[in-house]
Amino acid sequence: MLDRQTLYLFVIILCASVQGNTVVFNSCMSQKELPEDQALTALENWPDNHDLSLVEHSYKCFMTCVLMDLGVVDKMGQVQIDKYLKSGALDRNWVAIDLAPCRSKYHDEMDMCEYVFGLFNCFREMKLAAEIKV
Repeated sequence: MLDRQTLYLFVIILCASVQGNTVVFNSCMSQKELPEDQALTALENWPDNHDLSLVEHSYKCFMTCVLMDLGVVDKMGQVQIDKYLKSGALDRNWVAIDLAPCRSKYHDEMDMCEYVFGLFNCFREMKLAAEIKV
């Protein structure tokens, strides 16, 4: 039988090793996949709220799942840049280096929904700012 301290240490190690793509953290497991036209409509209706703390976490998770459904983000939260370009959300003139500030801004985010939503919101804001300059 394990003593209390050993058991506590075991639980800490076990919990620390759970990956972001597991059922524990994958908020998309309970959501059914949207058809592509509905997913694209959801992307078109991205909120204009620049204060992300005012956007509900459940909505951030919903949009993360939409991006996963479209194949723009994989199950690990990594952006599939080629599919993102094909979606029309980004112009081909943009390259990965242009998106680096967004990646570095959210690099340490551990919550998949916060990470993906924040990253894509940053991409969107950078794109809108570039369009205003042109």
